[in-house]
Amino acid sequence: MRITTIALCAATLLSSAAIPASAQEKSFKESIIGAWLVTGSTNVGDNGQVMDSWKGQTTGQITLGRTGRFSQILTGPAVASMKSDEARKPDRLVVAHYGTYTVDEAGKKINYKIENSAYSPRVKTDGSWTVEGTGDKLTFNGSQRKDGANTFTPKLQVQRP
Repeated sequence: MRITTIALCAATLLSSAAIPASAQEKSFKESIIGAWLVTGSTNVGDNGQVMDSWKGQTTGQITLGRTGRFSQILTGPAVASMKSDEARKPDRLVVAHYGTYTVDEAGKKINYKIENSAYSPRVKTDGSWTVEGTGDKLTFNGSQRKDGANTFTPKLQVQRP
C-alpha cells in the first residue's frame, strides 16, 4: 500500500512537471509582451459620441518589450493637402512616441511615460491603457486626453501579427 501511494505521488509530480510552460497560465505582463498590430482606432468623447479623428482606416504597431520599454506608431490614410517633397514631413496623420511602461496585474492596466513623441506636448507625459479581451485580439482603452478643443478617450483595437 505504501509503495503504491509513493508511486502515485511520484507519477503525479512527474506528470505535472512535464506540462509545458505555455500550457500554464501566463501573467498579464507576459501575455501582453511583444508586438501588437493596430487594426482600428476610435475616440470616444465626454458625451459618449464616437469620433473618427483619423478620417479613415488607422494602422500601426505597439511594441511592449520585456525590459519595460514601449513604442507606438499609428498612421492614418494619406491626406493630399499634406503632401510635400520633404520626406520628414508626413503626408498623413501620425502618432509616434516611445518610453517606459509598468503593469498593474490586478487592474489589467499598462501605465506608460512618454520620453519622446512626434507631438511635442506629449513629451514627458504619463498615460495608461486598460486592456480588455484575452488572447490575440485586445482593446487598449487609453486614458482621457485633450487635443485642441476635444476631450476624449482613445480606444485601439490590436491583434498579434
